[in-house]
Amino acid sequence: MTRLLSILLSLALASPSAAQVKTVAPVVEAAPAVGPVGAGLVKPSLGPTLSAPSLAAPSLGAPSLALPTPAVQPRARAQAQAAQAALAAPTPAKAVAAKEEQGRAAAEGKAKAVPDLGPTQQLSAVQARTTPTPEAMRRLEPPAGTPRTVAELSLTPESGRKYFASPEDWRDEVVYSVMTDRFSRSKRAIPLGDPKSGVSRHGGDIKGVTARLDYLKTLGVSAIILSPVTMGIPEAYHGYAPTQLLAVDPHLGTMDDYKEMVREAHARGIKVILDVVANHTGPVFEYKDGSKYQGAGRKEIGEWTELLGPEDMTGEDFTRRGVIDDWNNHDQATHGDFPPNYRHWDTERDATRSKLIKVTQWWLKETDVDGMRLDAIRHMDPDFVRRFSREVKEYAGGLGKKNFLVLGENSTGVDSDIVGDLGLGTDSGYNYPEFRRQQFALHGKAPTRQLEESFVRARDALGAALGRIIRFIDNHDTYRFLRDGESDGVLKAAFAFLLFSTGIPLVYYGAEQAFRQLEGRLTPEGGDRPADPQNREDMFAEGQYKTESSKGDKFDTGAASFKLLQQLMKVRRDLPALRRGEQHVRWSDPYNSGIYAFSRIYQGQEVVVVMNTADEAREAEMFVDNGLTPAGTALSDALDAGYGVATHPGAEGGSKVTVRVPARGVRVLVRK
Repeated sequence: MTRLLSILLSLALASPSAAQVKTVAPVVEAAPAVGPVGAGLVKPSLGPTLSAPSLAAPSLGAPSLALPTPAVQPRARAQAQAAQAALAAPTPAKAVAAKEEQGRAAAEGKAKAVPDLGPTQQLSAVQARTTPTPEAMRRLEPPAGTPRTVAELSLTPESGRKYFASPEDWRDEVVYSVMTDRFSRSKRAIPLGDPKSGVSRHGGDIKGVTARLDYLKTLGVSAIILSPVTMGIPEAYHGYAPTQLLAVDPHLGTMDDYKEMVREAHARGIKVILDVVANHTGPVFEYKDGSKYQGAGRKEIGEWTELLGPEDMTGEDFTRRGVIDDWNNHDQATHGDFPPNYRHWDTERDATRSKLIKVTQWWLKETDVDGMRLDAIRHMDPDFVRRFSREVKEYAGGLGKKNFLVLGENSTGVDSDIVGDLGLGTDSGYNYPEFRRQQFALHGKAPTRQLEESFVRARDALGAALGRIIRFIDNHDTYRFLRDGESDGVLKAAFAFLLFSTGIPLVYYGAEQAFRQLEGRLTPEGGDRPADPQNREDMFAEGQYKTESSKGDKFDTGAASFKLLQQLMKVRRDLPALRRGEQHVRWSDPYNSGIYAFSRIYQGQEVVVVMNTADEAREAEMFVDNGLTPAGTALSDALDAGYGVATHPGAEGGSKVTVRVPARGVRVLVRK
């Protein structure tokens, strides 16, 4: 009975009530005046950004010297910082986990709002509540052959086995993020519950991913992240409620299926990043005296509601403080269970650390993956993250993976938090701060100066490390970039910004097919209007969880959005400067949507990217590097062979170029 009540509570938080089910009309806010985050700010007296000419011929890869951007008026700066704090509020996380990443005060010390925990359904069709099946209400045994204990795991690889080598530089990669249950399914699909519900299992599986690797290769993808494949409670379709840490979830397939998927990906040059949930488990036990959070000591365990594997991970491996009720309380955020009942590992305990790290190393040995996404690192003990990063990468290096990636997931809105995560030994993180600051400008609803200011803030905080941070315009915890009622035309500049700006680009599944969110606002998703589950539509044809933008078979390589992204990915592969080059802003408009231009410079080559976020053609004159691209240099557009321009002397000296860009268009100018 306790197990049944636990499941029903999870479903109540993850599934809409009849009153919640509704059609959401598009809501598009008025465009903000100016500022780094899309809030209404005082208009500063700024001119367009210019980059000064080089004073001398630079050495290979040396950037132009840039004129400083005029300072924003103090009042405007203060308001921009306050607005940044407001929009940097953490995103809601996985649906059943009841919004995992909440957070910290902004730089000014102002507490962030905690969103409501109950997600609202956004599909127009009435959705039935998922009803647990008898299978979902019993303790599930791991599949036959699953190791029973951590102690029995061997980390010695098979004799003579050759592991797939790491990429030379992760900046060269384009990552594709998959919600496994919703992406592609094979004939063995095992759905569970109402196929029209956004919180049930729809049957997407690992074999389905394998069958679509050629599709991803055709697009230009070079690395993939699947949502967690570890066995968890059946009602947690998203994978973030693990119970058997050494088994693949039977709804997704088998360990052999996963190994085959990795081998087939490698055969196509595609790297695989494993999503590791080392912060918490699913609802494996209840507390004897209730789940209210307590500040010290450990609560006594009552009934075990799930079999926990490995068997030598016990109640002593959990913090057992109770469930978080104040996300802004640091003690609760780092020791508490995620609501309603996802139990928190004690990552301060050395024995628990050792077990979790060994389990991760075993997955690496068994599957030959190329990187790890470490979920929810802000809720773990920093020393655990530091040890995890060091020991996992050392082990990978011993297998021949000299550039193994540890990607830390922290949905913070503060740049310095990412700096802190990198200081723990992680190689990369999600660029949430820039993502939050850029939405209005990328949608053409705010001046392009916001894009420059966002970049400058990130660059000043992260320096060269910015080049290895994951850049995205949407993901499984945010609204999809394309909103209901918007023209597909906004995708061109947004995709170009994603792929050509400094950082490792991440494409969320369905973006290449122009999937839309049934939501019009550009402010962050929250408890009143969450992103999930509507941003996790079925991509496969037989799926029934669909919107107008995702209906039917959405693996169309002839779709305009697919071909656009494919073309941009090819240009990125062909021009190393777009992958590894230093970035220098050449133009931004302080008052309007329109031109945003930047150069990427690498090994003596300058590539000038000029994008237009406005609904009409725009033209701008801007400096380029005087040493690499002197006056009289002919430049051609890598996206349009019929367009070319020549640089000319600037009145101030140096070399300049005048570029005209169609509405919502992009130019990628390279020396002929």
